[in-house]
Amino acid sequence: MALLRKYPTASITSRGRVVASLSLLGALIGCAHYQAAPVDLQRSADGIAARQLTDVKLRKDIILLMPQATTWPPRQWDRAELLAVALSQNPQLAVARAQIGAVLSREKAAAEPLNPDLTLQSEYARHDSHPWLYGVSLNWPLPSSERRRLEIDMAALDTGNARLQLMDQAWAVRSALAAALSDWESSRRQLSLLSRLAQAQERLLAVEKRRVDAGEDAPSELLTAAQARIQTDRQEAELRAAADAAQVAVGKALGLSPQALDGVTFAWQDWGEPPSVDEDTRHASRERALLSRADLGKAIGEYAVSEAKLKLAVARQYPQLELSPGYYWDHGIAKFPLDVGFTLPLNRNRGEIAEARADRELAGQRMLAVQADIFGDIVAAERAEHIARASTEAAQRQLEATRRQVQSTDLGFKVGAAAAPEQVGAEILALRAEIDLVQVRAQLQNSRNNLENALRAPLSGPELALAKSMSSLVAGAGT
Repeated sequence: MALLRKYPTASITSRGRVVASLSLLGALIGCAHYQAAPVDLQRSADGIAARQLTDVKLRKDIILLMPQATTWPPRQWDRAELLAVALSQNPQLAVARAQIGAVLSREKAAAEPLNPDLTLQSEYARHDSHPWLYGVSLNWPLPSSERRRLEIDMAALDTGNARLQLMDQAWAVRSALAAALSDWESSRRQLSLLSRLAQAQERLLAVEKRRVDAGEDAPSELLTAAQARIQTDRQEAELRAAADAAQVAVGKALGLSPQALDGVTFAWQDWGEPPSVDEDTRHASRERALLSRADLGKAIGEYAVSEAKLKLAVARQYPQLELSPGYYWDHGIAKFPLDVGFTLPLNRNRGEIAEARADRELAGQRMLAVQADIFGDIVAAERAEHIARASTEAAQRQLEATRRQVQSTDLGFKVGAAAAPEQVGAEILALRAEIDLVQVRAQLQNSRNNLENALRAPLSGPELALAKSMSSLVAGAGT
């Protein structure tokens, strides 16, 4: 606050300019300065297209999450290594991390003291012996310590919710990556079997053609074999399209272009045969999910925010103090006024309190609904995995039966008890049974992925080594 005195006109002008200049200089020294950050869409697009799994910078990011990773680039990528790539490169996670930075800045702003309003006044009385009046006054709101604490707490809760949102988004990326990798592996294995099936069908066509030409079989047998061969070509085309779509989905989860994955191989040793999980591990995972899954944590955080808003609404039913000190040089007389003001909530803030109570009730019901959904998701996923495992065992038995039939037919063919079409036909049946087994294993793997999604925790495989790294990734975001 500047002290104002009465000066001759010329003196007032010169000294006023000095004071104003010094004040302006001090304000400029302490102020932040704007820095432009233009967007170059062409550059960003080129950068996305140029990303590769072999980038040196990517290696540094992966080592931060997986210090045990030494070989670069890996000859075969496993799920943990690819997930580490996704956690560092996925653009949606970058948005979630930036969101944490935004709410952290609001938390810091909430902790800063409120700024006063400054009013400068002047007046000129022409016929007065002291014609000038100069004055300055401040309007300084002074909320209670309880209000300030609640506002700061609400900002901190928003930061916590943003971190939980990042954790939930990280798991969504993991889920999308695991599903895409599973689809890619399923398509790859089926395509390999279809290639063998096509070769066997070609041999069957050749055998049937010779038998039809020799009059040993009816032409309908050749037609049936030809139609089966065409059907295999259709299946192969569909699977290649599915494999391409899975590659695109993997690239999207990794934050890479699909072309960056051309020629990349990955290993999923227990794909389609996820190991059984002991009951103690399942029980502990269920408890963690029912009490602390990220989406439940967000619902709890939203309930805490609604609780703080209700407390703040209750606090606002009491008057708020405002101090307005000032100084005036009033036509030759120095005055030091001190005004004390109050906001008077004559309605006792009933409307805001009622609205806050309703919002808290809504947040509480949403929290309970999320917990109920988690419980239902876990139960459904466990049952689906149990059914898929039983189907896989049945398909495995069917494959073993067809393989025994192949062995029996081969032996019969050697001793002349079976014809060539029967031998090739048995081989085709075995290949189809093997394809069916791959398909049911894909269903089993998907059911395991769904169970892990419900628990928000990996149950097996190399991703277990990333569990702590994911938590540290979220804890350090925005700092």
